[in-house]
This record gives sequence, structure tokens and C-alpha cells, in this order.
Amino acid sequence: MSNGNEDREVILANFQTITGIDDIAIALSTLEQFNWDIDTAIVATVSEDPSPSPTVSSCEINTTFKVDWKGREYTFSLNVAEATVGTLKENLSSRVGVPKENFTIIGFPTMTVQTDHKTLQQMGVSQDCRLVMVETPNQVNRGQSSSSMGNSRYRFKMNVEGLEYELVFPANNYVRQVKSYVESTYNIPASQQRWEGWPPGTSDSLELRDLVLETPFHRLKVVRRQESSRVSIGTTPSEDEFMDDDVLESPECSSSVAPAKRPLMTVGKSAEENVMQFLQVFEERYGSIHPSFHIGTLKSALTAAFNVPADLKRPLIVFLHSDKALAGHLFCSQVICSESIAGYIDQHFVMWAYDLTEKRLQQQVLTECQAIFGLSGRKQVEMYVPDKLPLMIVITKVQSAPQVFAVFQGDISPDLLMAQLIDAVENYNQTRSIEKAAELEQEQRNRLRELQEQEYLDSLQRDREKDEMKKIEEKEKQLKEETEEAKLSSFEDLVPPEPDAGIPSSDLTFKLPSGDRINRKFTHDTQLKVVAYFIGSKGFPPSGFKLVQNFPKRQFDEDEMQLTLEDLGLTRREILYVEERD
Repeated sequence: MSNGNEDREVILANFQTITGIDDIAIALSTLEQFNWDIDTAIVATVSEDPSPSPTVSSCEINTTFKVDWKGREYTFSLNVAEATVGTLKENLSSRVGVPKENFTIIGFPTMTVQTDHKTLQQMGVSQDCRLVMVETPNQVNRGQSSSSMGNSRYRFKMNVEGLEYELVFPANNYVRQVKSYVESTYNIPASQQRWEGWPPGTSDSLELRDLVLETPFHRLKVVRRQESSRVSIGTTPSEDEFMDDDVLESPECSSSVAPAKRPLMTVGKSAEENVMQFLQVFEERYGSIHPSFHIGTLKSALTAAFNVPADLKRPLIVFLHSDKALAGHLFCSQVICSESIAGYIDQHFVMWAYDLTEKRLQQQVLTECQAIFGLSGRKQVEMYVPDKLPLMIVITKVQSAPQVFAVFQGDISPDLLMAQLIDAVENYNQTRSIEKAAELEQEQRNRLRELQEQEYLDSLQRDREKDEMKKIEEKEKQLKEETEEAKLSSFEDLVPPEPDAGIPSSDLTFKLPSGDRINRKFTHDTQLKVVAYFIGSKGFPPSGFKLVQNFPKRQFDEDEMQLTLEDLGLTRREILYVEERD
């Protein structure tokens, strides 16, 4: 059996027609199981007995297994000999709140074709089985004829320059995507394609489900139009011959030469402009169901994936595409644009896309890879560019620089890609759990260090405030002392010198509050206030202290300050007590 892309497409279409399997991912998985031997695959699929195995009793003890949904495990205990895939979907739907039409289940151990009526035992479910629930968003059904209502894919018997192929396209593909596939696969430029068999009124902007197509196959014929047979302005195609809209000139054109196919990216534009163009052209070719592409440079995509809080970090997928790659169209239309894969990527990854059709664009992305991942990273990407495109490179970053975790090439089947994406996420999450613990520990250390630093700063502030207060107190004390000294000095100026010997005088002894004694002689005509000034010069000002005589008991009042010692009878040796005023 030939391994060429054309042969496999024919085998796939024939297999789907004979077995009635609409899901291309299941069909691809089944064919790959049997090494693309269609006869063996058909026999194995058609001969499967939908009834429970006779060797297993219907009252067999329930089997416990787990289903993963968005990182959370749900445990089920069912009789696998009786419970069907549909039963499991209904149980899952009631537990997670998602309609069963909006998800699929992957991870069944056997490669048996999955249908709702098959038992879990037929699907290989056992005690150690671990399944994964993957969300598949509902498509909005557009208005269409009764013959195509509800179809998710259309089968074509397409005669390409005399050779007939059986091809399958999703219902949401545009007519232009079918033409683009013929261009990339059979090397007939869209501008040179001459078609027969399209329904009347067909245009490139219509989706296949908007057309009235024959079932089970719609027949088409395409040949390469010679230069002399180009359609000029005003030519009208017949009902059974649909000409490519792009071939017809607009009224402003003066030439009958058809415009070139719009590229995904254009040399000379900025990275942001090119990614926006990539998104627009990609949707024109393959429809609106696809993974979300990060708008910006590769560096900004890395920031969006990794420079975020720990719980929001996700691996980065770098998707490298080329219109010159034979597998490019099939990979885009039937793999990454499948609802389950697109939904899973959006949920668990950041995706950045770049077109490498032009050599200058190849050099740009290689240069950017070298700037971010180093020379080894550039060489790792160069191994695949341009001959092994399309390419999905999974980038992870755990406690180090970004590194290549896995590389998926365009010849991978949808089921295998989904399995490997799930494996990549699980491995990344296991590694991330270790990093999260380390980040939490580091965060706690940082908080402790910040707390200690703040306490230290607070302590320094308190010490500074204490120093400032001490300086203020010392300054006030000094000012007070200076004031007291000034007062004492003023008191001393008011006290006359002690009288000489031979002059009649009073010999006074002053007993201070501290217990010390001071002796001083004054003339008899000295007023009592002068005696008080003398005591004030010793640090006991009259405003705060008073003079008291014990024998007889006597306290000298303010009105006595003008009297002399002789008037007061203090002409001999006397003892006066210096006491603090109340």
C-alpha cells in the first residue's frame, strides 16, 4: 500500500463511506491501528458485536474508574458489561453540568469505533482505566437545504485532471478552502482551476453547508485552465460549470490576469500586523473554529504564557505553517480546526502562529528564536524548517529559561495529537506543582524578610525619634540651666559684699533642704529681701522657697521682706531654715 498523501485521502474517504463513521479523528485512529490496511480495518469495524460479551454476566460487580475533566477527577462505578458510552455521557453531563452534545470522551484503551450504544466493556474500560472528557463547543447551524441539514462533513468524488479521488471536507469549510486544498495538494493554482459540478449560485464566500449538495457523494470535476481560456470581463459561467470568482476581474481592472492567492503573512509588515493578517486569512480559508492565536511577537507570547501568577501559567505552542507544505491544508482543516483540539488548546495553552512560506519570514522567526532560546534553540527549529512543516512546538518554562518540551509534525492524526497534548499538560502540571511549592516557600521567605526589614526600619525610626526627643530634652535642660544661672547671677548682683570684721552684723546660718548648711553675715540694716536674694543665688529662688525660724517658730511672709534684720530681731547668731513653698 502506498503511503502517499493522495492514497491515504482516498483510503480515508472510502473507509468513512463504507463504515458510516463521520468523525474523521476516529476514522484516522482506526486506520492507523491497522497500518492503513482498509480491508482489515473495515472487517474489524463492521464485524464488531454491539451486544455485551456473552462471557460476562449482566450482574457482574461494578467497575470503578476515573474520568478527568479540566484537571478534576470524577470517579464512576458502573457495570461495564451493561453500561454504554451513552450512559457514561449522561452521568458525566449531570455531574459537570455540560450537555452531552458539547463534549466527547477520549482515552478508551481499545481503538474500537466509539458510538453511544457500545458498552464500556467493548471500549476496554477496566479498573485501571483513566478517561478524559474534552469539551466540543456547539456549532451554529446555518440555513440550508433538507438534504444537507445536520451534516457535519461532506463527501466528494472529485475528478482532478482525469484522476478520481474521494475526499471529505467539514461542513463549515468555505468553497475557497476546497479550492485552496486542490491548489496545495494537486498543484493547480486557484486562478487556473476550471470547475464543473458546483450548484448554481456557488461563490467562494459560501460554506459547503450553504449549498445544495448531492448525497452520499457530490461529484466535482476540476482541470487546469490554459492561459488562452481565461475568462474575460462579462463572461458568465454555465449552470454546470462554476468558475473561480477570483478569475473574474473587478471593473477597475484592465487586465484579465487573476490576482494571486492572499498570503497568510507579508514580508515587511510588523509581527503584530502579520499575526493579525494570519488570523484573518486563516479564518477565510478554514473557518472560525480554530485555536485562539496570540496577537503579538513571540516574546510577548512568552510573557503571556509565563510572566503571570503561578496558577495562570500555561505552556506555549509555536505553530509554524507554510503554504508550500503538502500536509499544511489537511493539518489546518482537519486537525487543529477540530472543535475538541481547538477547545483543549485554548483551555491549556497559549498559541502563537507564524507563516514560513517566504524565506525572509523564515529568517525572521529563526532570528527571534535565537534571541529567546539561544543558538541551540534556533538549530532545533532549523531541523524542521522548511521541509518538515507544518509544525507545533510546545515550549515550557519551569524555574529556568524557556525550553522545547515537545515537537508535533503535520502528519500526526487528531487523536494522537490530542493524546500527546494531554500528556504534555499532565507532565507540565506535575513539574509545575513542584515549582508552585517552591514559589510558595519563596513567597513566604520574601514576606518574612519584608516583615523583618520593616521591623528593622521601624526600630531605626523609633531610635531616631528617641534621639530627637533626647536632644530636645537636653536642649530644654540646657536652656533651663542657663535661665537658672542667669537668675542666680542676677540674685548675686543684688547681694552686697559680706561686712568686714568690727562692723555690727548678724551671723546667719541657713539650713538647706538637702541638709547642707551655709553661713553668711549681714549688717543689721540689711533688708530681709536681700537675705532672700542671697538664698536665691544659691539655687533657691524666693518664688519657690521661704525662710523659717524654729525658735521661736516663725515664717517670714512677703510683707516682711522690706523690714531689716534689726527690725525682725535677727541681730545675733541665728539659724534659718530654707523650705520649699507649698
